[in-house]
Amino acid sequence: MRFLYLTAVYCVCVIFFSLHAEAANPQVRRAVPHVAQRGTEVEVMFRGERIDDTEEVLLYDSGMEVLELESIPKKEGERRGESVRVKFKIAADCPLGSQRLRLRTKTGLSQLLNFHVTALPVVEEAEPNTEFTAPQSISKNVTVAGRITSEDVDYYSFEAKKGERISAEVFGMRMGLSTGSNYFDPYVAILNSDRFELAANDDHPLVLNDAIASVIAPEDGTYFIQIRDASYNGDGNAIYCLHIGNFPRPTAVIPSGGKPGETIEVTFIGDVAGPIKQQVTLPAEIPVEKFSLSVTDEQGIAPSGVPFMLSNLDNFTEVEPNGDAATATVVTVPGAFNGVISEKGDVDYYKFNATKDQEFQFEVYGRRIRSGLDSFITIVRVRDGAGLVADDDARRPDAALKYKFPEDGEYAVVIRDHLMNGDPTFAYRVEVTNPTPYLEAQPTEFARYVGPQIVIPQGGGFGIVANVTRQEFGGPVNFRSEDLPPGVRVECAESWRNDGTASVMFYAAEDAPLGGKFSHVEAFLDNPAEPDRKVTGRLFQDTLMILARNDERVWEERMNRLPIVVVEKMPFKVWIETPAVPVVKGGSIELKVRCEKAEGWDEEIRLVMLQNPPGMSSNGSAVIPKGALEANMTVNASDGAPVRENMLAIRCLSTFNGGEHTYLTQPVPLRVADRYLGFEFAQGAVEQGKEIPYLIKIDQSQPFEGEAVVELLGLPANSTAEPLKMTKETAELTFTVKAAEDTPPGMSQNVFCRVMVPENGDFILHNLGTGRLRVDKPTPPPAPTEGAPMVETPAAPVAAPEAPPKPLSRLEQLRLQAQQKAAAGQ
Repeated sequence: MRFLYLTAVYCVCVIFFSLHAEAANPQVRRAVPHVAQRGTEVEVMFRGERIDDTEEVLLYDSGMEVLELESIPKKEGERRGESVRVKFKIAADCPLGSQRLRLRTKTGLSQLLNFHVTALPVVEEAEPNTEFTAPQSISKNVTVAGRITSEDVDYYSFEAKKGERISAEVFGMRMGLSTGSNYFDPYVAILNSDRFELAANDDHPLVLNDAIASVIAPEDGTYFIQIRDASYNGDGNAIYCLHIGNFPRPTAVIPSGGKPGETIEVTFIGDVAGPIKQQVTLPAEIPVEKFSLSVTDEQGIAPSGVPFMLSNLDNFTEVEPNGDAATATVVTVPGAFNGVISEKGDVDYYKFNATKDQEFQFEVYGRRIRSGLDSFITIVRVRDGAGLVADDDARRPDAALKYKFPEDGEYAVVIRDHLMNGDPTFAYRVEVTNPTPYLEAQPTEFARYVGPQIVIPQGGGFGIVANVTRQEFGGPVNFRSEDLPPGVRVECAESWRNDGTASVMFYAAEDAPLGGKFSHVEAFLDNPAEPDRKVTGRLFQDTLMILARNDERVWEERMNRLPIVVVEKMPFKVWIETPAVPVVKGGSIELKVRCEKAEGWDEEIRLVMLQNPPGMSSNGSAVIPKGALEANMTVNASDGAPVRENMLAIRCLSTFNGGEHTYLTQPVPLRVADRYLGFEFAQGAVEQGKEIPYLIKIDQSQPFEGEAVVELLGLPANSTAEPLKMTKETAELTFTVKAAEDTPPGMSQNVFCRVMVPENGDFILHNLGTGRLRVDKPTPPPAPTEGAPMVETPAAPVAAPEAPPKPLSRLEQLRLQAQQKAAAGQ
């Protein structure tokens, strides 16, 4: 059964792990086992592709260390993929739940993996256990490692005494393995020997799409745990860690937050055995990662903690009754209010004083602390009960608002459920603060659903584009880190720092050692005009683990430290030649991109701009082909492109060693300038088979030296105009437009000029327009008068050649055409 289990896991993991891998980086298809008890040592076998040169396991969380790492050569003809054996030591106080890790190879970085740590002994699922009448017999207080296949149901049986608490908690979705439209959504039930369901759960806010169930045993006897997918789905990735025992399983805590460093009494609520009071000492510093409280009693420890907020605000807990302004719990602001919407229709009031023009930010934490409350907040004036402002889901779905008070007086914060629901576990916390600057940044995805991995080749670079969020401040944002691997630097060009998105570039020295780590990268206000103002934030990444139907992002792991690794040099180097001239609004420029290729390697290199500056675009299909060492990349500037200098870098993608790899060029400056010229086009009309002069008046705002070449483009089919030249003294141009006999009649409204202005040995391309040109059918000759004699006209003497006529204005052309039509009797 174990062999069949592992084979199925391998087959289906191929689909899942492609979601997490960028291009063809190292990919782990499976890890066995996926769970172990803390305080033990465990050997884990990783299998996948391109992992045979694994050098290191990067551990994100504390509590585990690597004792041994060995790559196991693939036997000839073997189809299982490459293997790496890792021996871990798990500390006795290792945090329970997921331990996040990645494999680092000489050439890349694997996807994010979750390894589960439990406080209980681990038992492997033993098939057959799909029938209630033939369950797998276990003892209590164990963690079962199992898997659900399609339409599979697993049963486990054990003995319990009357009055015992029986708890079950499953980690399935939180393993981050099963993805797609039928991702694993666990369902857990506790049954008695008569197959009566004593407790059951599909989803719970505390554990998201995972499940928990608890019951007090009503009598001595045999009890059963049933686990399955809620929709009877299942696949090779529907792996679970099912905790079964007498441990406590509360679902909320009051208060839901406190001050760093203080010791307070909290009450855990939602456990079937009743509230659990516990003294806790909070961390002295607010941790970077989300914080939760462990729950223990004389019967054990809960498999996962209860989220808990840490802030320096004064703490208030509701005092019932507080269902109206008269009985409201009295608080001060700024402050934090903690309570429970305990029953249907429950409403909680908190009363405070505010002065005119005081402004506060109100943040409700409900779903963000895994409560079932769908919060709704209202600010009311106490003297008349008038509602002043309200919100339901500014934080999706938690409520939040900012309000400036119009006058001195007494006000109240009112908290309820959006649908007026309630439950004894609907805990919440309201934090009221003065509006303060807030800064954070997050990398965007280069490919949909695939987050970038910062893999830097020796002597090369890797870049990300970060979305920058500023609240309550403005100004340039830069990036820094004191936590990078040796030989690595981070930079953000000044031209990007004021934008909503910024190019953040990481470069490794030629001699940077191979290695990597999870690094803290800080975003910070870098404004020379405000040198003493300090605003900092995190560069974080939400790593997509489970994607459901309709592109729903079901589960993402928040990574507040980014994996940054240095890998072996690439067999090519690429650089951009610094442009000698600017690009003007409405124009374009050809960037010259050159490369070196190692001897014996000659593959196509795809070129993609790391980030197009505002108002600019670039050719997304540029390549340096096989056998070539250079290429051009077209960069266009719109009419609305800001006049400024931009630093441009290009991502260079190519394949070697069986995978695709990325190299980032050094940035080069490209200046956006206003147009040197402005053209005013005349409107023209030409008959098929004829030619006309086409006048353009010139407004020169930036004089230039030499001659510019001007082409008239956008003409009707089968019509032509020879290019002209101009200098800084030229005030107007007259093109001769020739229409062929078969030039189609009609109006062309996109006639424009391409002007190549010389500068610094190069040309600045202007696209100027637009003009209009109409093509008419020839006017028919006038009909002869009936009965009039034919008179032979004597030949006129040959006149000396005259200067070409002055081009007719559009009004003059229309008058002439009207006269011709009148003469023709039309």
